[in-house]
Amino acid sequence: MIDLEKDIIEEVGNISKEFIILLKENGLLNQFLKNFISNIICSKVDLKINFEEINKDFCIKNKIKDENDLFKFLALKGMSIEDHKKNLENSEKVKFIALQEFSKNAETEFIKSKTLLDQYTYSLITVKESDLAYELYLQIDSEEAEFSALAKKYSSEGNTNKMGVIGPKGLGNVHPVLKEKLLTAKIGELLNPFKIDNWWVIVRLEEKVEAKLDDFVRQRITLSLFDKWVNILTINSSRKLIDSTSS
Repeated sequence: MIDLEKDIIEEVGNISKEFIILLKENGLLNQFLKNFISNIICSKVDLKINFEEINKDFCIKNKIKDENDLFKFLALKGMSIEDHKKNLENSEKVKFIALQEFSKNAETEFIKSKTLLDQYTYSLITVKESDLAYELYLQIDSEEAEFSALAKKYSSEGNTNKMGVIGPKGLGNVHPVLKEKLLTAKIGELLNPFKIDNWWVIVRLEEKVEAKLDDFVRQRITLSLFDKWVNILTINSSRKLIDSTSS
């Protein structure tokens, strides 16, 4: 890793001052450096890759039907088939490098972020008036009405296509107040109405699936650690280049 970082510093140092200034003026310096550094890292890895197989997966994900569609897709991005092949190969190399270098840190990162990886399914109703929130809560609690029927009829935020059901999803982007409530709720528990900003919320936790450190999650974590590493290298390189062109 240290030797690799030395190589990166050396290669970045060879970029012409004129080109750096051009990238700076167009707000593209960090974007370029991140790709440039990633390519340097990937160039150090000799990995046999089945291009046909990964290209097939790529085409399926991007709804590309045939070779002509692929060429049109690449043309819109200003890429050649050789560029495309290199990108796919580098993507596989990044996965390989991430596992090789950061797998040892995966368990620690998993423990730190487990609460965000757990998958929650919950029913949700949001209304403007507190009186209505408590009325609906009592109807659900007494089993006078179904949560889903009241969500469809009253919930101001909609979610009517799922009858008020959210998830399964992680809590990373959930409002902090709602997140705190869900973290401490029991399965099947209907929580007393509470306020979030200008809304009154009724929520019931339906299901919680605990995250496990399987191969998929391990790869996700190691890729995140790889990305953080490249970002640090990018920021450090960017600062040096900016200083060198400002003097």
